[in-house]
Amino acid sequence: MSIKRLVKGLLFVAISLLFVSSTDPDNVQNVIKVGEVTNEIRMGKFAGNRNLSIGVKNILEEILLDLDYDLSDRADTQVNVRLVFFDIKNIGKNFGVYHSKLSVTQIIAIGELVKDGKVVKRTTQKGQSKEISNSTLIVASDGTFNQQTASIALKRVCESIIKDLLLWKNF
Repeated sequence: MSIKRLVKGLLFVAISLLFVSSTDPDNVQNVIKVGEVTNEIRMGKFAGNRNLSIGVKNILEEILLDLDYDLSDRADTQVNVRLVFFDIKNIGKNFGVYHSKLSVTQIIAIGELVKDGKVVKRTTQKGQSKEISNSTLIVASDGTFNQQTASIALKRVCESIIKDLLLWKNF
């Protein structure tokens, strides 16, 4: 009886492997991974900030999932991103007790689509977001960092990179 049991077990394993290994050919094209996200910003308070790289990687994964890509560490295709510029420009006007402030957060990143170890496409994208505040009191322009405007700019630049790299053709 043990031989019958062994044969049944092996047959079960073989059939299971067939079902697991058989994949939809259309679905194979949608397997991707987020590769390296590096912070190459040279000046400012975000220079070399590792948390910024991790945050961008999370944003990229979220965008890929929204576009119906499957994430896998074993994928042959990956997206790499290099952050090269991050700046907040503050433009303000004061007239007596009236204050108007415009903060523009700008981010420039370079994205690469890598397939089987070779760069298939490269793109440079710029993302920005604006914050406008008006008040009737005199407010100092201290140039503080606003998490929400930076997040919006990061999402915009990541979306631009993914769309430019992946929606140009089905690879």
